[in-house]
Amino acid sequence: MTTLAITGGTLIDGSGADPVSNATVLIEGERIIAAGPAGSIALPAGTRVIDAAGHTILPGIIDCHVHGTYRARDMRQHLLNTPTYNVLRSTEVLRETLACGVTTARDMGGADAGFREAIAEGYIDGPRLLIAIAMVSQTGGHGDAWVPAGLRVQKRAWLPSPVADGVDEVRRLVRQLLMAGADFIKICATGGITSVTDSWDEPQFTHEEIAVAVSEAAMRRKTVAVHAEGLDGILTALGAGVHSLEHGWFIDEQCIDLMLRHGTWWVPTLALVPLSLEHRKANSAWDKQQLAQEDIKEREIFDRMQAQIPIWQEAVRRGVKVAFGTDQSHRLLVGENMVEFRFMVEWLGMTPMQALVAATSQAAACVGRADVGVLEAGRFADVLVLEGNPLENIRLLEERARLRLVMKGGRAFTNTLQENTPHVSR
Repeated sequence: MTTLAITGGTLIDGSGADPVSNATVLIEGERIIAAGPAGSIALPAGTRVIDAAGHTILPGIIDCHVHGTYRARDMRQHLLNTPTYNVLRSTEVLRETLACGVTTARDMGGADAGFREAIAEGYIDGPRLLIAIAMVSQTGGHGDAWVPAGLRVQKRAWLPSPVADGVDEVRRLVRQLLMAGADFIKICATGGITSVTDSWDEPQFTHEEIAVAVSEAAMRRKTVAVHAEGLDGILTALGAGVHSLEHGWFIDEQCIDLMLRHGTWWVPTLALVPLSLEHRKANSAWDKQQLAQEDIKEREIFDRMQAQIPIWQEAVRRGVKVAFGTDQSHRLLVGENMVEFRFMVEWLGMTPMQALVAATSQAAACVGRADVGVLEAGRFADVLVLEGNPLENIRLLEERARLRLVMKGGRAFTNTLQENTPHVSR
């Protein structure tokens, strides 16, 4: 089995430990066998060597909230696309997600087990996936694609209907999704930006309905992530014992108390709204493909977000567990996932190191994977080599050209670094 060493760079291993200058990461096959100061790691004879001198060596990023499958932004066009066209277009979305440095991702609805397995077996390029399959919604809720013309559009025709009402229907749907291979369950506790029949801040599902999803998932050793933007829905979901709060922009002190008490993860997806507004302003063609009500919702949310920054920073100070996530979807952020770091630093008040940890070891804990997220022996060799120091400027990660190496499981997806001749032991 080939041994590979990435040498000479400054190692930020993802654990939160101090950076290590002149470090080596030693890889055999798809796993790391050693990582640390170069002087402490002997290279076996025949080791291939990649020179990372002057660069930073990081773990692959874990995005805890993506939608990796394609659908047209223009709903009229989407209705004319065949399911196979949408599936095949999805391969480019997944490829771009990996190319920007995301090596593991939690897909929040849209990808079924076929996407996960095709990536795992190397048929298509993309981040290692954990899947929810569909996001569970009440009738008329955020995941119900009913439109005023009287049609219920199946956005991804290969998936089961996500709509359920009442405890028994929620139980049945959760069991169906778990049977189909879901790694976790996603349920909507509020309305959202893109749904046409609800408000983003209205609560959806009762405590009992969300609680049965949590209990059914737990029996299969799975967890529940909740879409929740408005306060009432957030409180209902936290009271029901969900594993992670997605978005959660309008948390308050009571929410922080509950999250600390229950150990709830927060995946804030901060870049979504401001970037969408930027795209609308900069690109009139993109703007025309969005529904007018989305623009109204986003502007209202953005204005209210500014007042929330102090409570968000208090949540971080008090120790709420934060994990990196972007809500990348067909609408936005494909290949731009690293923009989220900017908002974690500026709006959450995190240091660049805290933000990186939230996207590596903390994110790995959130998604329940002990085999990724830290550059240490035994974990998958998911490695980035970045030109520059992200601790000095976190926005360097947004510059694709600076990502000189993107490696997943020991396989280089991108590599523009110099590889030296095999090492010969003396």
